[in-house]
Amino acid sequence: MEPRAQATPVIVLDAGKVLVDFDLARLFGELSRRAGRAVGPPLPPAFARLLHDVEIGARPWTEIPPAVGDALGIAVTAEEWRALWLGIFTGEVPGMRAALAELKAGYTLVALSNTSQVHWEHVVARYPVFGLLDGWVVSYAERAAKPDPAVYRAVMERWCGGGPPRFYTDDMPRFVEAARALGWDAEVFAGAGAFRRALARRGLRARARIT
Repeated sequence: MEPRAQATPVIVLDAGKVLVDFDLARLFGELSRRAGRAVGPPLPPAFARLLHDVEIGARPWTEIPPAVGDALGIAVTAEEWRALWLGIFTGEVPGMRAALAELKAGYTLVALSNTSQVHWEHVVARYPVFGLLDGWVVSYAERAAKPDPAVYRAVMERWCGGGPPRFYTDDMPRFVEAARALGWDAEVFAGAGAFRRALARRGLRARARIT
């Protein structure tokens, strides 16, 4: 997928809790079972910083398993941690694949996500909704994460000809506010039905792609 300014209007979407759902309780539940005590959240600050660094591509995910031992007192191998980390995903957000399929013909669909490389490669390979995207800007590749203005500007420069997209939705209010500060028309995601209604209020409906 080669980024480029689009002739069609650009709709930008977060990934987690917008396109694919996840449940961190699965991870904490298994860690608690192994530790024999309740584990997180909140996580120890040093461990939380490591996870953030992995998410912005500053450190490899393979540093996490030994850190689990140091911070939480739980021995896990790299493969065990990878399975636990990927096990948080529960499936596509209901209704979003159908919504994007209807929009695909007339709009450029771009994801903007804070994510690690391991997570991103997993969801793209596993969930068909990601096949409807025209492209994405992801934190681990950008070395920056929302709400850093740099990632929003990357979307504008690569996909929108330098201006804001036509619409953006994210489940995190602070990320929506950061987008609005840059002139984006954005709303907090509240399900596929609300997403469709937000588009309809803006006159954004399925239509033939301009060629």
